[in-house]
Amino acid sequence: MSLVVDRCEGFGDLDRGSAVPALKGLPLLGLAPALRRDPLRFFTRVAADHGDAVWLHLGPDRVLMVNDPAMIRHVLQDNRPNYVKSRFYDMMRPVLGEGIFLAEGDDWLGQRKTALRSFQGCQLRRMTAAMQDAVDDMLQRWQLPAARGEALDVVPEMMRLTLDILMRTLFSVRLDGDHEEVFQAMTVVLRDAERRVWSPFQMPRWLPTARNRSVAKALAVLDRFVYTMIAERRRAGAEERRDSEDAGGDLLDLLLAAQGQDTDRKLRDQILSMVLAGHETTANALAWCWYLLSLHPESLRRVTAEAEALPAGRPPAFAELAGLTYTRCVFDEALRLYPPLWTFSRTALAEDEIAGLPVAAGTNVMLNVFAVHRRPELWDNPEGFDPARFDPETGDPRRRFAYFPFSDGPRSCLGERFAVLESLIAISSVVRRFDLHLLPGQDVRPEPMITLRPQGLKMRPFARTA
Repeated sequence: MSLVVDRCEGFGDLDRGSAVPALKGLPLLGLAPALRRDPLRFFTRVAADHGDAVWLHLGPDRVLMVNDPAMIRHVLQDNRPNYVKSRFYDMMRPVLGEGIFLAEGDDWLGQRKTALRSFQGCQLRRMTAAMQDAVDDMLQRWQLPAARGEALDVVPEMMRLTLDILMRTLFSVRLDGDHEEVFQAMTVVLRDAERRVWSPFQMPRWLPTARNRSVAKALAVLDRFVYTMIAERRRAGAEERRDSEDAGGDLLDLLLAAQGQDTDRKLRDQILSMVLAGHETTANALAWCWYLLSLHPESLRRVTAEAEALPAGRPPAFAELAGLTYTRCVFDEALRLYPPLWTFSRTALAEDEIAGLPVAAGTNVMLNVFAVHRRPELWDNPEGFDPARFDPETGDPRRRFAYFPFSDGPRSCLGERFAVLESLIAISSVVRRFDLHLLPGQDVRPEPMITLRPQGLKMRPFARTA
């Protein structure tokens, strides 16, 4: 049903007075009530019904949603300096502050250059063993619930794994009991940020409401986690660590060396940006992989066969992981259907034209990854699970800017190769040791926070016999 006539959901009238359709919604509130009820369905239907571009009235804001790859390329690449992160990201400033995720201009570029040194090919090759060790520790933990026939809550399990991998590889820290507290704290602040992004009226953070107190407590947990790590590294001495490692230090050493006159608060922002971007998103992607594979046994069979073809008796080498081509297709297809960072927004600094469409300075432009990844004009059977579409030999090559789960252009995610590597290690290792069965009767659905988590995903592990 078209949004134009679907008055019962409060979409309102369609303004046909301009070249681009404009959805107005209710007086004052605009489309915000309809959006908050089901954001994913809302944006998918908007893109399906109104094509390449549409104006949306979201409370006091007027947003241009662009759904065409050429338009997306213009914003993310061709004229990227004119488009900065919109004010909607301000909801994340209490968590990420001046870190790389929210930084702009020279500050962003300096942080990216520093961090990029930790994601080069030689560094990734060095990280492979630590990633495998973290996965092996997880599989060891799973033996007891498997023997007892107990179910696993998959999202926290994947969060613990990816946080463990990130801390070992980038910060040389082994997690003990901190993972659960950090995971819960991240959940609280992300849900609060999501509510604020889509709400037309903001509750001041200083009001002593139950939600604000909960967010303040969660931020204190994250602060304590990061500041403790910084203090312990300083006590240990970066020089002593570098003398003991061939690689010359980790990301925390690089950040400390580049700190200069920056405060520890900014260092904290940089670290938390890496923690959030480096574990939350990949954990969600892996959780969606397990869900989709449980629904598609032939794909699971192919992934398992590919993993079993790796050399036995030892972890796969860095170069051997490149042979997991079908597993990579499954991972890419999971990211298409359920992109962890499912929407981006940018603000135009100056007047511009996007594919001939005039854009005024100050315009908020939305790039909704979830909706673009499901446009019938761009994808055959867009709602279906089809890893073959990403086959490098037979798949559809028209993917750039129609597929952008890691963003694209100069601000694309610098940890993309890191995320792919740890995911290939995790998936291939798990399927060789366990069968994961989805518990029946679950209503698994995406929770559209700042990231896209699966809700209600519990699976029972069964140890595989040789």
